Amino acid sequence: MLDFVKFSELLTKMNKPPRIAPTPSRVIYRENKLRVLHYKSKTKPKFQTPLVIVNSLINKYYILDLMPGKSFVSYLVEQGFQVYMVDWGVPDDADCEVTLEDHINRYLPNLVRKVSRHSGSEQVSLLGYCMGGTMALMYAALYPESVKNLILLATPVDFENDSLLSQWARPDYFDVDAFVDSHGNAPVEVLKSTFMMLKPTKNITKYTSLLENMDNEEFVQTFMAFDYWVNDAVPVAGETFRTFIKDCYQKNLLKKNRFKLGGQAVRLKNITSPVLNILAEHDDIVPPKSAEIALKLIGSSDKTELRVKGGHHGVSIGPKALGIVWPKTVAWLAERDASTPQGN
Repeated sequence: MLDFVKFSELLTKMNKPPRIAPTPSRVIYRENKLRVLHYKSKTKPKFQTPLVIVNSLINKYYILDLMPGKSFVSYLVEQGFQVYMVDWGVPDDADCEVTLEDHINRYLPNLVRKVSRHSGSEQVSLLGYCMGGTMALMYAALYPESVKNLILLATPVDFENDSLLSQWARPDYFDVDAFVDSHGNAPVEVLKSTFMMLKPTKNITKYTSLLENMDNEEFVQTFMAFDYWVNDAVPVAGETFRTFIKDCYQKNLLKKNRFKLGGQAVRLKNITSPVLNILAEHDDIVPPKSAEIALKLIGSSDKTELRVKGGHHGVSIGPKALGIVWPKTVAWLAERDASTPQGN
């Protein structure tokens, strides 16, 4: 039987904005809508190479710094890493002609140079999540000399798979040219509804789970923070969206080694840095078939795959993330970096 007093308390909590992005940071670089955050540490860094987190363009940056106790960023800082975050910002109508080439050949090289100067390191490690991982792959293939280590978290590479996203994006069903020509930027409402339709009943059953767990404060706080992040979506620059859908989803050029940016081929075999590829076995956004092929295409001799049971967001903020992904990522990075007792 529903406890109306507790239900009323739950509604009160849900009407208050959750405490998101709790790790202290400061902005060290801006370009157009983009910001780069540097996370503060109470102690001197233990490792020399800075870690730059590259996010997807579809959602806000703070999923990996979601809330206290569910922050991969905070965990990395506590382990002694210099952590930097790419916040792509919120595109507006003036950004509809910003291209994927702008992101890979302009924004990322510029911010990597800034992070290198700021940290005093000639190279950076990259951690890319979802679409951000695909972008980090492209950057690492074009600028391999600047990348010391590469971590891919639920990263799509082979876009010819049986996922609903891949099916819906097929040119038979989706005229991306007409879509972008009509809308300019890819609207938030369309992007949100697309991902909601992957699990349409989840939008109802999630509230059933919330009611069943309303006595569990951790569950409630995590639910509210994650739900806030899901609804805090952003549009994607039209020309960037056009290229990503046509050349990745519809033509699968990255896997075929025929993807080009500015006339230059993006060949994953040019990546020679150590690579950690983290897959979620029950990922409905980036199925294992899409992610696992990365290590076959990358040229590095130091390649590690980490398969984790769970879904797309479970490997970033779920129990498997806290118990497996976070500590194994830190151990992997620590083995491949030099300690810096003196700090910076």
